[in-house]
Amino acid sequence: MIQKRLCCLMLSALAAGMGATAQASSATARTADIVKTVYGSGTVQPESQPGVYALTDGTLSELLVELGDEVAEGQVVAQLQDDELNAEIAELEYTLQTAQESVADVETHTQYVYRQLYDAEGDKRIDVNTGEPLLGKFSNEITIRAPASGRIKAIYIEAGDDALAVYRDKGAVMLLSTDGRMKVELDGLDGALLALGDTVYVAGEGIEAEGTVVSLTRRGTEAVIEVIGDEYPMDTPVAVSTADGTAVGEGVLAINKPLAVSAYGGTIKGIAVKEGQEVSRYDVLARIVWDEIPLYLDNDLALREYAKALAELESARAKLDALTVVAPCSGKVASVEASEGDSVTDGTKIMTLVEDTGMTVALSVDELDILSVQPGQEVSLTVDALEDAQMSGVVEKIAPLGNTGSGVTTYDVYIELTQVDERVLGGMNVSGEIAIESLRDVLILPTDALRKDGEGYYVTMEDGSARRVSVGVITDDYTQIIEGISEGETVQY
Repeated sequence: MIQKRLCCLMLSALAAGMGATAQASSATARTADIVKTVYGSGTVQPESQPGVYALTDGTLSELLVELGDEVAEGQVVAQLQDDELNAEIAELEYTLQTAQESVADVETHTQYVYRQLYDAEGDKRIDVNTGEPLLGKFSNEITIRAPASGRIKAIYIEAGDDALAVYRDKGAVMLLSTDGRMKVELDGLDGALLALGDTVYVAGEGIEAEGTVVSLTRRGTEAVIEVIGDEYPMDTPVAVSTADGTAVGEGVLAINKPLAVSAYGGTIKGIAVKEGQEVSRYDVLARIVWDEIPLYLDNDLALREYAKALAELESARAKLDALTVVAPCSGKVASVEASEGDSVTDGTKIMTLVEDTGMTVALSVDELDILSVQPGQEVSLTVDALEDAQMSGVVEKIAPLGNTGSGVTTYDVYIELTQVDERVLGGMNVSGEIAIESLRDVLILPTDALRKDGEGYYVTMEDGSARRVSVGVITDDYTQIIEGISEGETVQY
């Protein structure tokens, strides 16, 4: 009898346990918004990571920034050295001057007279091809033209002057600034006060400008300050100070890269420009009248030689400028890929910057879902390393070619971020949900409450009966109910 009672108790307890395990959940059909999403994963990357490259050959003599440093656009970040370049420039400047003198002797004229040419016996020369009289091109007026583009900084001639006399006295009839910059040369400095690439302030009467230290010699006691802009008057006394206001020294403004305009013989008829005016190469600067026998013109060779010399000098000067390596944008130094003392060539990457333009995300989306993704869809992002980070964006574009690995193909979906947490760093892993379909105020039930057989979907009502339902959007959590059940009715599952 006792044994029978124990057996009944055990069966009752087992039945009670089974009842607890099989206890049903319930849910009430309600109206709400539903969003169907597609999942993707990827990383956050800076929107722009430009490289800083050497633009000429040389030796990396000085690195002025380190990994992680903030830099501004145009800031000097490295200095190259080419010991042979200065000697080459000096030689090319002499060659250009010689070529310029040759051009001045046979300068291009603007007013011509065509006259009959005669042979040694005094007979008219005839064109053998046409039988027409052979004419020569003559002029008694010379046009002085700009040998290079730049700004007129000084005019030493005026109407009525003897051009050659002025040239001999001044070394030029006009003076051009060819690179849009001026300079101040200082000496007797505190050797520890300045460093190459430092930004300083240059002030004088009517002048307030920033300058850059481009040369330091004699252990820092002599310096050359380069000022961007050449609109300031030459020989203006200026004072130079550091960014914190410490006085550095005093000097006068000079043209950074001057070019003398020459002229040989003749009387100045008129001036076509004024001081401070910007001119282009070959622009007319002045006109000279010759009182002697008209000059026969044959200047093609001289002009070609001059153009060649000028191009070679401009190329060498460009290399000299390129020895100073500047940041192409503002940002942070992400990597340094060269060391002081390295020999570099044109195109060698010296460092990489992370530009201050924001972040971007590329999500990998499975091929089964990619056809549902379209530009403009909203994206919600979570960051693995920062659970509370708030990030969102919209689909910007979709890669047309997939990436296949281990039998799975995914497509890169590029996200334009509209909300970024400032703590997020480049390279952090993210997960994203792309909203491919969104409905407002529709009837929903938990997706787990639905069952499916060969005829479609159904739910179990409170009384245990089954009811067929038609469904719309299905997500992992909720499903849209189109018909078969009304708002407020309860199902169990």
